[in-house]
Amino acid sequence: MIAGTLLVAFLLANQGRPVDPVTELAAVRNLYSAASFEDALARLTRIGPASSLQDEIDTYRALCLLALNRTPEAETVVEQILHRNPRYLPDETEVSPRLVTVFRTVRARLLPSIAKDLYASARASFDAGRYDAASTQLHDLLAVIGGATDPAVSDMKLLAEGFLKLTEAARAGVPISGSPMPTPAEPKPPIFSFADRGVWGPVEILRTVPQRASPKGTQPAIYQGLIEVVINERGRVESATMRRSIDPTFDAQLVAATAAWRFQPATRDGQPVKYRRSYEIIGYSR
Repeated sequence: MIAGTLLVAFLLANQGRPVDPVTELAAVRNLYSAASFEDALARLTRIGPASSLQDEIDTYRALCLLALNRTPEAETVVEQILHRNPRYLPDETEVSPRLVTVFRTVRARLLPSIAKDLYASARASFDAGRYDAASTQLHDLLAVIGGATDPAVSDMKLLAEGFLKLTEAARAGVPISGSPMPTPAEPKPPIFSFADRGVWGPVEILRTVPQRASPKGTQPAIYQGLIEVVINERGRVESATMRRSIDPTFDAQLVAATAAWRFQPATRDGQPVKYRRSYEIIGYSR
């Protein structure tokens, strides 16, 4: 009670004075260490939202909320941090294990939407000729995705890696051959992907992958590759490209097998559309 009264008196005495974020944050740390969580939250309100320390400020806000068992509010604060700075991660040696868990949980939940936003921003920067910005955004995107195993996010990683190569070439002044947006007499329908909002991806009906035989004189082994397909409005594979080769012979067999794959086509606004998707091919040769 005394600490709270003193804090109120201090705030009243200092109304209208410029606030130093570094000083205020140091005071918040002391209050948090003393388990004065409500007072720490009140002190945080003195710091304006434009501070360069905003990520650290909000980290302490989330710490205090967790300590007061206001977990949903803490998760909302963490969401704000990650939307503002997707690569941010507090020092795990300086924050509570509960906050580390909240960061990991919220990051996993937001990853698809954050990845889409970063990709869309990079594409807009590239189209506007701001190649440096596009490069930074794509590097952020790849860092955020990291080693994610979600197939949809893996598709985004493949797109970002290819887009980054194009962006770096443009930054180096290498001419981009051809028009990135051709305008033929009959406009071609767009090919959508995970990066496009408002598009429902295709649903598998039949996707048979051939078995690879071990080359003569070799031992059985695990193999791994990546194939990219374009699925048309009828749910059939229109084109297939090996993005990570297994071996030339099996690559050809795999590409040929996609002719028999069947899908319920992707849709946008209820209408069938073309869709680009990648598949990781993992198996054991015999």
